[in-house]
Amino acid sequence: MIDHSQQILAVPCDSILVGERYRRDHGDLTELAASIASEGLLQPVGITEENLLVFGERRLLAVRDVLKRTTIAARIVRVSTILAGEYAENEIRKDFAPSERVAIAKALEGEIGNRQGQRTDRQLPDNCPEVVAGTPTRELIASKVGFHSYKTYERAKKVVEKAVDEVLAQMDSGQLSISAAAVISEQSPERQIEIAQLPQEEKKAEVRKLRRQDLPTPAEARRQALESGLAILDRNLTYQLPTPESQRPVVERNYAAMTVLDGVRALATCKYLAADIAAAIASLDTPDMDFAGSCRKAAAFLEAINQEIKHHESK
Repeated sequence: MIDHSQQILAVPCDSILVGERYRRDHGDLTELAASIASEGLLQPVGITEENLLVFGERRLLAVRDVLKRTTIAARIVRVSTILAGEYAENEIRKDFAPSERVAIAKALEGEIGNRQGQRTDRQLPDNCPEVVAGTPTRELIASKVGFHSYKTYERAKKVVEKAVDEVLAQMDSGQLSISAAAVISEQSPERQIEIAQLPQEEKKAEVRKLRRQDLPTPAEARRQALESGLAILDRNLTYQLPTPESQRPVVERNYAAMTVLDGVRALATCKYLAADIAAAIASLDTPDMDFAGSCRKAAAFLEAINQEIKHHESK
């Protein structure tokens, strides 16, 4: 199989046609131009065989308009070849960054739309044998460009459309997962930059916090669960179940039992004696004096459960 992505040519900048793009604001190109001037163009732009730009508009503008160069390195993206299945999806995933795959997917949508009279919400016609019968076009395109699912493609597209350059670059480099970058892209530009500049672990913690904000409150999750008949995750990361109020105490009791069991399992794996753990808790240097009291209550609770179990076993 020919690796088409490696066919890189020096193409006259003025010959590259720029169609409708996702990103309207190109930002400050001077920093990018300075980087290209000193480090070279690390990633070529992508164009079709007809010289229509697929991805790399900011790179093109920096080279053409700021650096005033007449040519730019470009790789040929053969959309019809990808659509025909002559290019393996895992190769596309390896050779192209997520934002570039989004651009290729948009070009594929245009190709399919042209075949179908500009309709991209239906299956491809019968003269495309590579399509599995019943496969929605959107799922086909996501697969062709190396995304695991259409949902992942939609998230990547959201980042391309809404994220600041720092977040987009971190997604493309793998510092941010596509889903995490999509969560960050919902914030204001200023907040996105703040998050992008955080150390990696703090960044992950911030994304987890933002994901929780998108979830409903416990009361709202409870209402949705009752209406839909489905379990709904609330922002406390607890599933609200579609249980009638009359059965709610039973469900809550079961939740409590599972929580206690989780704690017991964790304690069972501990290699230290209970007396040693108690001594360590008592000697903790913490201003939170309620902590030791909570531990004592927990110990008393577990002992009460233990006594109740022995009582039932003796019957």
